[in-house]
Amino acid sequence: MNKWEIKADKELFRRRIFSVKDIECYHPDKDITHRFFTISTPDWINVVATTEDDRFIMVRQHRLGTDEITLETPGGLIEEGESPEETVKRELREETGYEAEKIHLLKKLSVNPAIFNNYIYFYYAGNCRRIHDQDLDPAEDIEVLTFSRNEILEMIRNGPISHTIIVTALFLYFLSGWAGLPVEGNPLAGLI
Repeated sequence: MNKWEIKADKELFRRRIFSVKDIECYHPDKDITHRFFTISTPDWINVVATTEDDRFIMVRQHRLGTDEITLETPGGLIEEGESPEETVKRELREETGYEAEKIHLLKKLSVNPAIFNNYIYFYYAGNCRRIHDQDLDPAEDIEVLTFSRNEILEMIRNGPISHTIIVTALFLYFLSGWAGLPVEGNPLAGLI
């Protein structure tokens, strides 16, 4: 299979966190030209964080895309010159006031290769302690809550946790060895 050949691309729109491109492509196997639209945005991180007493640190905030208040794991954009792990530490501290004793990469995934150019890095941060106040951006309004493992699983099952990225983060955590769940015999455990 051959890839599309990019003949021309033009940026149509740019804002602080993303840009939209119009890309003219040629496919040699089909001998056709077609236009595609892509969204360029920085890579992101998302972190499943647990406290020293094994409670999950979650954030509640209003999301304007769906005009809903959502329950999420902390996360954010990777700043230029910042490593994903540095972003985990910064976002966890800014959004929640917590710092982690240990941080481990769970998985790096493509957000949506059909239209997005970026990746999301999923991390686990353990033995977190709250030692700071929140340090929110002017447009952020975030409530910090903690939940037990059973409460998290119930909220995934019944809907309060319905954000795709957050469900993915939590499933990656539960499939990892960091969750303390048996991985032997679980065919999905080897995926991360």
